[in-house]
Amino acid sequence: MYKKNKKSFLQITTWAFAVFAFANTTTAQDIHFSQFDETPVQLNPATVGVQHEVRAILNFKNQWQSIGSPYRTYAFSFDARLLKNKKHHLGLGLDFFSDKAGDASLGSNQVNLSIAGLINLNDKSILSGGIVAGFGQRSMNASKLTWGNQYNGTNYDAAAATGESSLPGSFTMFDLGAGLQYNYGTDEAYISANNARKISLGVAVFHPHRPAYSFYGAGERLSMKIVLNGNASIGMPNSNLILKPSYIVFLQGATTEVNPGMTFQYVLQEGSKYTGLKKSSAFSLRAYYRLQDAFIAIAKFEYSNYCIGFSYDVNLSKLKVASSARGGFEISLRWVYPSMFGNKHFKSRI
Repeated sequence: MYKKNKKSFLQITTWAFAVFAFANTTTAQDIHFSQFDETPVQLNPATVGVQHEVRAILNFKNQWQSIGSPYRTYAFSFDARLLKNKKHHLGLGLDFFSDKAGDASLGSNQVNLSIAGLINLNDKSILSGGIVAGFGQRSMNASKLTWGNQYNGTNYDAAAATGESSLPGSFTMFDLGAGLQYNYGTDEAYISANNARKISLGVAVFHPHRPAYSFYGAGERLSMKIVLNGNASIGMPNSNLILKPSYIVFLQGATTEVNPGMTFQYVLQEGSKYTGLKKSSAFSLRAYYRLQDAFIAIAKFEYSNYCIGFSYDVNLSKLKVASSARGGFEISLRWVYPSMFGNKHFKSRI
């Protein structure tokens, strides 16, 4: 009986350690979605109002379903172009995210306001810079936590003293960030030529002031984060295929995350340029590899101003022992005006 209890205890301890290690990483670092291009405002405030007049995006992620209570993350962003003229204009954006993880309902809620200034360098190039400011709240239900002092060597005793000081239910923080982005694009020679080109390069810094980040009120602070990203859109001449190589890199504290990727977009139908009766549509398949962590598969369907995307993470790291190699399912919904198929400056439809 003792051997059986000991074995069970070791299994629980191993599982709990794996979950704690992941939870500790995610709470010490920022949340992010696998469909990176569908959370542009969270990645760089300089993207606000760049290639569109108005844009709204809704995201949902369900992660680690195989490990106890799943991690659920919701996000919404809205941004628009303001005060535009031939040379420059402004972009204004609002985004919100909510994340809840684990049995203790470890929660993160944050709302941000972004503003960007955009300069048309010429007919093919745009340079933008943006800043973001917001408030975040972190919360948890400490009564649902279990502690090492509550194990007596063979069994868990919920009534035993935890040996821990009482934790506050939540705390708040003020947050800041800034970014730069360069966009270059050429138009198609004619509507079916499919020879347009586009390149985007961006860099952003978040939490430069390193806000306090601890339920204990101790000296722990959120590490500054640097985000580097780039993508291109390369139309295969006189075909319906567009290739979109991309990368995104996160640098935060001791953590470095590198995500190279490639998208294959097939244009199902070109929209009518003048009457608007025939709507453009396209289907895309994208793959990202999060180095030493996961493979991400993404499928998207675009119709006129709308886009819906689905993705799934397959865990490849050591955590796959606990996750059974299953990661997270994600869905995104986007509406943008004008349609990305008909943007005056960037007809490459990225």
